[in-house]
Amino acid sequence: MRISKKAGTYIAAACFSFMMVAQPAGVMAAQKQQQSKPLKVVYYNQADYPGKKIGGSTIQAAGCGPTSVAVCYSSLTGKKADVPKMCKQAYEHGWYYTGQGCTHNVIPGLSKLYGLSCKGLGYSKSAVEKALNAGHPVVALMGPGDFTKYGHFIVLTRMIGKDKVEVADVGSRANTAKTWSLSKVVSQGKEGATAGGPFWEISTKEEIPTKQTPKEEVYKQEIQESHSKINAVQSAILKSIND
Repeated sequence: MRISKKAGTYIAAACFSFMMVAQPAGVMAAQKQQQSKPLKVVYYNQADYPGKKIGGSTIQAAGCGPTSVAVCYSSLTGKKADVPKMCKQAYEHGWYYTGQGCTHNVIPGLSKLYGLSCKGLGYSKSAVEKALNAGHPVVALMGPGDFTKYGHFIVLTRMIGKDKVEVADVGSRANTAKTWSLSKVVSQGKEGATAGGPFWEISTKEEIPTKQTPKEEVYKQEIQESHSKINAVQSAILKSIND
């Protein structure tokens, strides 16, 4: 049986379609996700509010938690944050105790108060990296090390290379100007952190899908659609041969 030139064209198209179906599902999406999305960081520093209070202390001495949330809020929404107001709210809601500092609940608490989503990442380096690659800032509660002697909140803002991260240290412009090893930062996360810490992913609520389709269902749907396309090509081939 001879196959016409037209039928040969359809066969070539069918082979191409089959090769496309054979590609692993979601490869392009995974590659896109690995690319860090730029976040336009709005920086606030505790020292910019001399004399302003948080409870019985000052913002400069003890306002790192609310100031870090302010960085996330402005960076994600483009709106200006009122840092002294945030510090006052932290105190009024019981997320700050004079002489002890902010509780770890200050991060999810203030985030919710300002319409942001806050997801505790624990000590997971991979989760922190994934959040940053999605363009979401990560509030970090640091323990003794490069950033503090006791405890201090900062913001991780973006990945800029393998294991390299930029930060917004609300207590130090010098630290903010440096590039840090993500592995080192994660290793200095404060031990015994609560409320999902010591790392929290912050995002806007509209970024979170209301319902996620199980991966199995997505895969089945993709296969069904691919089969339908192949069947259509095969029908066209048979019709061409019969003609």
